[in-house]
Amino acid sequence: MKSVLIIDAHPLFRDFLKDKLTVGKIEVNTASEDRDAFTKMITTLPNLIIMDRVDAQAPISDFMQKKLADPNTASIPIIMTGPLIDKALIGSLARYGVFKYFTKPIKFDLFFEAIGKILKSPVVMDSTPCVLDIHRNGNIIFIEVAQGLNREKLALLKFKLAEMIEREELENPKVIIMLTNLDLTFIDGLNLEYLINNVLEHQKIHRKNVKILSLSQFVSDLVDGHSEYDGIEVTDNLPRVLNTLVESSITTSISDLITEKILSGSSYDDSSSSIETRFFSDNGAMEKDESIGSVFSVAVIDQNPQSGMVLQKTFEAVGAQIDTFTNGQDFQDAYEPDKYSLVILDVLEPNSKGLEILQDFRADRFAPPVIVYSPSAQKDLVVKVLSAGASLYLTKPQRPEVLLEKAISLLNKNI
Repeated sequence: MKSVLIIDAHPLFRDFLKDKLTVGKIEVNTASEDRDAFTKMITTLPNLIIMDRVDAQAPISDFMQKKLADPNTASIPIIMTGPLIDKALIGSLARYGVFKYFTKPIKFDLFFEAIGKILKSPVVMDSTPCVLDIHRNGNIIFIEVAQGLNREKLALLKFKLAEMIEREELENPKVIIMLTNLDLTFIDGLNLEYLINNVLEHQKIHRKNVKILSLSQFVSDLVDGHSEYDGIEVTDNLPRVLNTLVESSITTSISDLITEKILSGSSYDDSSSSIETRFFSDNGAMEKDESIGSVFSVAVIDQNPQSGMVLQKTFEAVGAQIDTFTNGQDFQDAYEPDKYSLVILDVLEPNSKGLEILQDFRADRFAPPVIVYSPSAQKDLVVKVLSAGASLYLTKPQRPEVLLEKAISLLNKNI
């Protein structure tokens, strides 16, 4: 059974991850970096660590240093979440086993896809089209749902609401759930209950302060039929709902009220949030940038396209971003400082640029390490390549897993 160790996540976020991964038959353990993270890691030896970084300026932690120093844990992959940090720091994280760094707010379809790739066990997600937005004006929280009810987004809603209420220090929040663009029927009943229950989960949200804006008779009947929803009002009249929730005498017109409370925009800064209720897939794009979130980046220079493709699949399976080149000249044209964590080079590539690349890197103290991966095992060539600055020489062919293991080991030592 695959296992994951979650370190220092917000309690609600941690519980959401735990529920989701447990459904996928993945064992989940949790820990605090300051107390028991290292002990939990060495006793459970998880297949993956998910770790939250709170401070953008924080140095590499003691936990990360200990993980790297222990041969049993050094190669355990890490997916890290956190604030926007300097590109150079992100690059250094690869040496500690960090394969993906997701800047908050996180798009969870990409986040779970990365987990599935590393564990080689896809995490199934609800694919129901759904747009869910949440914003705040004063003490009124607007939840707008369109297209459909997606259970992943409804689960995230509970975390998003709690985060907003805590961060904005709301004492008596009022909630308007706007479902006017949804034509719901009895088959949506369970998901509608899930939506309402997740809103009511927070102790500061009282039923009398929850209003549901809907044109559906089914929504009204469902709420009326649940005693635990007593006090929740279902209506199709937004101006009247706003009148009942605003905590002051109304001296402006209804149109001005709607403009002020809805159209003026939210006072909640969503850029500081932990999660996105909009997923990458919501934009309708057929293709995405596979490098999103990647920390571990590799360049492969190999004249054999099939060999390059095998390595590409191997490294992408653990969340790495990889570029392949069939000759050294193309690599030199594309190379930029800090772009790659590692270079895998067939020194016998057709343009005879292999040794030139090594010599250029040797003169650059910030250049990435190079693994030479070539079919020749001639002693003179091996000595020449290592003397030119290669970190390791491997003779073709090798199992892709061996090359991956050597690459991770090299990064761990190259600090």
